[in-house]
Amino acid sequence: MKNTFKGLMLSFQFFTVVPITKEIELNQRTVPWMIGMLPAVGFIIGWTIVGTAEAAESIFSMSPLMKAFLVWVLFIIWSGGLHLDGWTDASDAYFSYSSLEKRVDILKDPHVGAFGVLSLVVLLAAKGVLLVDLFSQFEESVIWLIWIPILSRVMMGVLLIAAPLAKEEGIAYYLRQSLHPKHMKIPLIMGTGALVLPALAFGLMDWKLLILLVAGFLIFSVILWRFAVKQFGGINGDLLGAGLEGGELWSLLLVWSYLSIVTG
Repeated sequence: MKNTFKGLMLSFQFFTVVPITKEIELNQRTVPWMIGMLPAVGFIIGWTIVGTAEAAESIFSMSPLMKAFLVWVLFIIWSGGLHLDGWTDASDAYFSYSSLEKRVDILKDPHVGAFGVLSLVVLLAAKGVLLVDLFSQFEESVIWLIWIPILSRVMMGVLLIAAPLAKEEGIAYYLRQSLHPKHMKIPLIMGTGALVLPALAFGLMDWKLLILLVAGFLIFSVILWRFAVKQFGGINGDLLGAGLEGGELWSLLLVWSYLSIVTG
C-alpha cells in the first residue's frame, strides 16, 4: 500500500499540474505503480472536470458553448500543456519528411515549428467543436467525459511498458528500466475498476458506448504503436503525449458519432 500511494503521488507529480513537492524516489517498486496508477489519475481528472462543469452550469446557467469551453480549458489545465507539447513536437518531426534519425532528433528540439503550430490549432479546434456539438445536441449522461481520460491513460501506461523505444535515452527509457511486461496488469486492472465500478454505483452505465470506446482505444493503440515504430523506431515521451491527445480527439469523435446515431 505504501508503494501504491507513492506511485499515485508520482503520477500526479509527473503527469499533472498538481503541486506535489514531496521528493519520492523512482525505483523498481514505485515506478510500476506510478505507471499503473495513471488510470486513477484519469478517473480523478474526469470526475473533477464533470463536477466543475455541472456546478458552474447550475450556478451561472451556462450555455452549451460556455460549458464546452470550460471543459476544453480544464483538460488543458490539468496536464499543464505537457501532452500538447508532445503533440507539437511529434507533428514537427513527422511533417519534416526527414530520415528516421533526423525525426527523432527533431522530437528533442524545444523549438516549435510551423507544422507544430498548425497541428496544435487543428487539434484544439477539433476538440472544441466536438465538445460544443456534444453539449448542444445531446442531453444524455456525460459519463463518457470520465471514461475518456481513463482510457487514454490506460493506453499510455501499456505503451510505456510494452512498446519498443525510439532511443535508449530520455524519460521513457529511464522509466522502462524499472518496468516489465508483467506490470501491464496494474494499469489494466486499475482502468477496468475506474471505468466500471463508479458507473455501476451511480447507475450511469451505457455498455454500448463503453464497449465502443474500449474498442476504439484498442484500435488506436495498435495504430499508434505501428506508427511510432515505422516513423520513429519506437515510442518516447513526446509520442506518448501526442498519442494521448490524439486518442482523446478520436474518442470524442466516436462519442459524437455514437450519440448522433442513437438519438438520430
